[in-house]
Amino acid sequence: MNFTPVKRLCSLCLLTLLSCGKGYKEKEYLQYEVASGRFKATLKPLNSHVGAFHGWVSLSIEDYQFWARVKVMGPNTKDMHAQYIHTRGMCPMMSDDTNHDGYLDFMEASMVAGPILLPLDSNLNSQMFGLNEFPVMRSKKDFYYYSEACNAERMMFDLRRHDSYQTDMISKLASSEKLNLHKRIVMIYGVAQERALPTTVRSFDGYPSQASLPIACGEIMVGESDGFSLK
Repeated sequence: MNFTPVKRLCSLCLLTLLSCGKGYKEKEYLQYEVASGRFKATLKPLNSHVGAFHGWVSLSIEDYQFWARVKVMGPNTKDMHAQYIHTRGMCPMMSDDTNHDGYLDFMEASMVAGPILLPLDSNLNSQMFGLNEFPVMRSKKDFYYYSEACNAERMMFDLRRHDSYQTDMISKLASSEKLNLHKRIVMIYGVAQERALPTTVRSFDGYPSQASLPIACGEIMVGESDGFSLK
């Protein structure tokens, strides 16, 4: 399943042309200091009637490196699963299904969780790059494991860039706003693309409703995550 939001894809092509061979300038992003810390979240099911997905998230910032690890277990969808850190600190519940169609869709969930802050995709240095590259549940497995790292200062530099798309569902940090991971939530999305869903299940930015259906959520807390099993 390949689902890159259309207007961000156009800018992605433009940015690639403009930045090819140039990269980040040291003086541009080294000003963004990020406090070290370790964080964890326990993922609990949403829309459990499509499958009881659960798991954990481990986040750490140390020696200027941001490292994210995610393990999600549940029915094998054989498909891609978007995973986002959202701006607010409370997970939605099924009682937030405001149109009462039996599904908590992306738009309903975002009313509680807030806009997307950081996609946990293949490129943590950028909100835009990597948006169509999320982990996939492989054949004959009932889980996926994600691990990705980046330079924390570059990540913060991108999160504080000017927001050119203020009407979409992805938000930037204010110029003086801290990352404050312990005040955010992580949400996991996606069911098998062939699964039938009602037309009342809403998506965003051209994503199929199957790809944007919330399936698990966890509130991020300060703390070690050594107790989480990789098995």
